Amino acid sequence: MKSERVIAVANLKGGVGKTTTVLNIAGFAAKAGRRVLVIDTDPQGSLTQILLPEHGLQGKTLTDAFRERAQSLDGVRQPSAIPGIDLVPTTLGFDAVLQGASAWTGREYVLLDMLAPHLATDEYDLVLIDCRPAIDLSVTNALTAAHWMLVPAECSFMALDGYEYVQTLARQIQQRINPQLRLLGIVPTRYRGGTGHSQAALEEIERQVAAVLPPVRFASVRLAVAAADAPAYKLSLAQFAPSSAVGSDYRTLTEHILTFLEDRPYESWS
Repeated sequence: MKSERVIAVANLKGGVGKTTTVLNIAGFAAKAGRRVLVIDTDPQGSLTQILLPEHGLQGKTLTDAFRERAQSLDGVRQPSAIPGIDLVPTTLGFDAVLQGASAWTGREYVLLDMLAPHLATDEYDLVLIDCRPAIDLSVTNALTAAHWMLVPAECSFMALDGYEYVQTLARQIQQRINPQLRLLGIVPTRYRGGTGHSQAALEEIERQVAAVLPPVRFASVRLAVAAADAPAYKLSLAQFAPSSAVGSDYRTLTEHILTFLEDRPYESWS
């Protein structure tokens, strides 16, 4: 697998749809036959809770792997509740490990070192890293390991500051640690059609997109109950409500990402 297919999904504002976006890109990509790895670097573990099968953890977590400074994800990744998706789970204890890791030499590269052996093979077609809404070592590791940063930005003016901060952080990491890091695009999320505030926020997001000119321009993802209901059943929208309005939005988002990364027309929808 090429490192160009590693995407960190980040925004320093919480509640903008990062985990939802990771879950549904992974779900639609897997439904289309892609082999997907998702890495949960948020100690709250929301993605872990959604994707863990009913029988629970099988092996170690990212918390253990960081503590041991593992050199691969073997023994850490496990099949998720959704076929075609492997999960690297995390736990609340990851925070304590991160605090201890702050004095490590090469602390920014721990996740990249684990991921590197898998990037040298064709094990996965897509790797998605779910980031916490903070500036800490977990986010720095995610952006160091990624080639692309994808930023979900809620159609709300309060959420836009988080995008600006993460853009600044990404620029610093690009200059000092990971020169390959690039902004893939900004995804307007939780769009409420027919409301002036949501439309005005969308126009501001589009203005910022025009200012930074990412390689992919994404349409907005609508706010809908189905996106909140699917995780309760350990499903993405690709399995739960693929024909819903929000399911169609995430399907289109995934299609655009895979078309860009694979440099060929999107195929294999079923």
